[in-house]
Amino acid sequence: MRLEIERTDDIVKRVYDGELPYNTAISVSPGTEVVYVKDGSVAAVVGEGVSEINSAGALKAVFGKCKVKQQLYSVNRGKQFIVLWGTGGIGYRDKKGELKKAGANGSYRFAVDNSSALLRRFGYPEVITESDVKEQLKGIVTGAVKEAVVAAIDKDGYNVGGRTGAVQKKAQEKLEKIFADYGLFLDALLIEEVTDTYGETGNEEE
Repeated sequence: MRLEIERTDDIVKRVYDGELPYNTAISVSPGTEVVYVKDGSVAAVVGEGVSEINSAGALKAVFGKCKVKQQLYSVNRGKQFIVLWGTGGIGYRDKKGELKKAGANGSYRFAVDNSSALLRRFGYPEVITESDVKEQLKGIVTGAVKEAVVAAIDKDGYNVGGRTGAVQKKAQEKLEKIFADYGLFLDALLIEEVTDTYGETGNEEE
């Protein structure tokens, strides 16, 4: 048996779920990585080109049948993905000691760095999209930005709108390690705007 695995437009997509024949050949398209899951665990990660999985000796392959459930996942390694984010409700006290609310918004770019770690983190779903990553990491991303904004206010004063570079750098440094734990490479965290006052209520916008 030979399977042709094309690159998905999503981050990850399950392309096979069943009992693979022994000594199955898979042809993996450029920019793609295939994660081979056998009996609930990652058995192999295969790069582009032709490879053989679920290997067995000649007699077993001819007379036996693999009854273990297996999945193949196509992972997009050739694309950077972009997610928009926004947050309000960043509490700080002004010069008079009154509680104020700040906010920030922007985007981040990422790519897959460790396919097997990503799938383990997300629990081997049928598909992983940019929206799934946004939902999973939104509290972590906005939390890091909030922390960086408050630190900038404490250090440089209340006009942080013109100091987004420092906020961006501090937040990205914290987030890079977290993204790596999810099997993702955080290429850039971009902050489009930091507002010193974000409305009267400071409601969050995710």
